[in-house]
Amino acid sequence: MASRGAPADGSKHWRTLSLSPGAPECVIRAAHRYYIELHHPDRGGDVAAAQRINVANDELRDAGANANEYVAANFNGEPWLVLGLAANAPKELAERASRALARELNEHRRLAERVAWAAEHFGRAARVRIRPATPPPPPRPEPSPKPRPPAVPGIPEGLASNVHLGTLPWGAGVSHDIRLTWREHAPYGVRAETSGALRAEVNESRAVPGRFVVSLSIDWGAIPPPDSPRSAAFVESVRLAWGGGGSATIHVHATLQRPPAITAQPAEIDMGTTTRGQPARATLVLTSTAMATAHVSCSAWLKRVDAAGREVDEDVRLRADTPVRLSFAVDWAPIDDRAKRWPVRPTGKITVRWSDGTIDVPVQMVANDARAPVSARPSTRR
Repeated sequence: MASRGAPADGSKHWRTLSLSPGAPECVIRAAHRYYIELHHPDRGGDVAAAQRINVANDELRDAGANANEYVAANFNGEPWLVLGLAANAPKELAERASRALARELNEHRRLAERVAWAAEHFGRAARVRIRPATPPPPPRPEPSPKPRPPAVPGIPEGLASNVHLGTLPWGAGVSHDIRLTWREHAPYGVRAETSGALRAEVNESRAVPGRFVVSLSIDWGAIPPPDSPRSAAFVESVRLAWGGGGSATIHVHATLQRPPAITAQPAEIDMGTTTRGQPARATLVLTSTAMATAHVSCSAWLKRVDAAGREVDEDVRLRADTPVRLSFAVDWAPIDDRAKRWPVRPTGKITVRWSDGTIDVPVQMVANDARAPVSARPSTRR
């Protein structure tokens, strides 16, 4: 503990304020306020006593120690010495000194606890010391662990007994992932066994330890087309096995839609006999068993038209069991270019193509030249 310069004959000033020599600055101020409140002349106190208190405070100014240094140096001292007071100091002064020290020691928890202890035990005859903490016993050497049997991986998270793939269009690409995660005792490997058209591929995740991803897919070439015109049920299973003897079976369900089948009516179109240059039309009705998109093309002397007679060149979208009527008109320019004599009998076809098939509808017609006389038909009368 170091003070910043004690005054000459300072012992009497410490005694005047009931302080221990070298007490902290904050305790000196607290003692001065305490005694000046008791002896101030305005409160009926003694003028001479008040003068002695003020002189002692002036002489001891800057002579006190830092609070943390003082308490640390007197840590094991008597309660009054820890507080920087004389042994005969009043109890109320001890309380004021402890509060002043607590404000100074708010960042020194152990010193502040010692000040609180000193305030609690101030005025007692018994001398209490803090015993140093008993050092912990040296650690005992741990016995060598007994060999344990290898841990068996349990059931992973994410395992389900059934997987539903929903409704699948025939031939559609399918990719469904099953993520299996072992939080503890991850196995070295996972194997998948399948049968029928179900396929399974197992990959170990590099991002998540203990996670394996089982990717399911369908080999459409291994499935015969369903007998039902609508759909067929798909029920297969995959057996998973992993190190340690663990295994599980997952049942995979799906509804497979049959490939769309498109029909055209009529199967052949005969537009009859028509005079050259006259409008001639034919109608074709398409029906599909499922949603499909069909591309329609026709011979050069035919063209697809709408109800207003405008040429149409776009795909036809079909819904299940919903007939779509298409109109075709004769384009006379190609016929005129190729005809050398009349009447002519142009033949051609209307082709309907979609993802799973093609239909050709033959079309024929007889065309007379309006400028040439039409040969008389032989009479059927006798």
